[in-house]
Amino acid sequence: MPVDFVKKYIDLIAYHKMNTFHWHLTDDQGWRIEIKKYPKLTEIGSSRRESMGDGTPHGGFYTQEQIRDLVDYARKRFVTIVPEIELPGHAQAALAAYPELSCTGGPFEVSTKWGVHKEVFCAGNEQTFTFLQDVLTEVMALFPGEVIHIGGDEVPKDRWQACSKCQQRIKDEGLQDEHELQSYFIRRIEAFLNARGRRIIGWDEILEGGLAPNAAVMSWRGMDGGIAAAKAGHEVVMTPTWHCYFDYYQAKFDEPKAIGGYLPLRKVYEFEPLPDDIPADQQHFILGGQGNVWTEYIATPEYAEYMAVPRMSALAEVVWSPRSSRDFENFQRRMLSHYDRLVLKNVHFRAPRPRGLPAKSFVTGKRMVQLDYPQHAALRYTLDGTDPGPDARLYKKPIQIKGGKTLKVRAFFRDGWQSRVWTSQFIRVKPENGVHFRYFEGEWTALPDFSALAPQKSGRVYEITLAALEHRDDHFAVEFEGYFTIDQAGEYAFFLGSDDGSRLFIDGKALAENDGLHEIREVEGRIRLQRGRHAIRVQYFQGTGWSRLEIFYQPPNGAKQPLLPEMLFWQK
Repeated sequence: MPVDFVKKYIDLIAYHKMNTFHWHLTDDQGWRIEIKKYPKLTEIGSSRRESMGDGTPHGGFYTQEQIRDLVDYARKRFVTIVPEIELPGHAQAALAAYPELSCTGGPFEVSTKWGVHKEVFCAGNEQTFTFLQDVLTEVMALFPGEVIHIGGDEVPKDRWQACSKCQQRIKDEGLQDEHELQSYFIRRIEAFLNARGRRIIGWDEILEGGLAPNAAVMSWRGMDGGIAAAKAGHEVVMTPTWHCYFDYYQAKFDEPKAIGGYLPLRKVYEFEPLPDDIPADQQHFILGGQGNVWTEYIATPEYAEYMAVPRMSALAEVVWSPRSSRDFENFQRRMLSHYDRLVLKNVHFRAPRPRGLPAKSFVTGKRMVQLDYPQHAALRYTLDGTDPGPDARLYKKPIQIKGGKTLKVRAFFRDGWQSRVWTSQFIRVKPENGVHFRYFEGEWTALPDFSALAPQKSGRVYEITLAALEHRDDHFAVEFEGYFTIDQAGEYAFFLGSDDGSRLFIDGKALAENDGLHEIREVEGRIRLQRGRHAIRVQYFQGTGWSRLEIFYQPPNGAKQPLLPEMLFWQK
């Protein structure tokens, strides 16, 4: 991100009365801080040839002069910058520049893909510690704050297990395994920084194998790590994914591309950084909460602001307010005035979507759409597929819309500030289209016996997707059942993708099995079908993490494609 935007982001932090900017400066995909003693870190490590196959080179880093300026800029606004130098994992950009610090010797390239990588700093090589101490010496000269973030998260142990130097280190130090080797690594770095008047903080993985004596913990994989650390007398920053990861989607539909997950404004506001599990005499170990804006899918400053605000506003109120005084409806009312303030500051915040505006609507004739929006903004809309501008039709009364039309709406605030465009599709269907669904709430680790459950909701939907279910719990299961029509005979392939478990039946036959707790995974099944109408049943359960369900089919000599609403029928 450009230096000017980093300053604007610091302004936003200060404006919301938050006092710390955690700056993630190194990772597998890029090294972003100039280190004078190791110039190849930025000559090689700051640039990658593409991102996730897009063919576009990406690079850049902050010079030490720029960093000093930013540190001073933040200090004048009473914001402390905590730099993060990742170790011992998330190191591939550094290893691309200095492969001799790895277990295998390379060669490596700066990673072009997101995720967790096996290449880590070699824990059995003394040169690794010399390098990191040199780097941290320059980091300390740039950042006067007491705390240095050392990462410590997502460290695969594959390379250490196969490395003779690392295995020798385990023997020489009397360690039990690679987890204790990671703890040894962290403790050495902590001792180096402690001797120079600094303290470390790391992600909650640094608890594994034994926590360094004076380390603070940043608890991201839920609250349990932070609770354990506080009970052991260590300071903690609470930042669990399901409340604090602002790279997650803000709605279940019609949002710009993001990494996944779902974190609406209300969920941020429900965050409680002081859990009841921590006794009152240990709660002082909780330093606060933190919102995280990871930018893999956030390419511009404007998009970063959109993802951060107003969730940043909700987090600020949470960390500065006692639980007893919080009221989400009251917060939303007060945000109306705050949106005006953000407009004056030219912040590209996420304006709330108008109530009554669906992502999709299936209509057999016409539908009346009634929108509700705060008086601080005017709604303008189009029905011809173009984006509404300041001269588009002003919404004053309910709109009657036919199937086949696309409604586009935009909010206009003071001084001409515009929201992003919201889109609503009105899809023409026949009365006989659609499939039955039965929705269940509960916690499972595998697909339940649906025949033994009583549904909380049931009805008809026009797509076999989770988006068709408007309100879903964090843990649920659903069964879709109906018919689909095909116009040619032959062998058909069906593709079932889900996170977590799912199962597909065609004409009563279990065709694709994708059960269990897992990330997004697609399975395939094939079946010969005659022309005409066939029974379909899809089962799904949501256990942990993200929720996702996709079904595609491939006709004989055809392309992979979705089951369209006009193909689905609720009776034979």
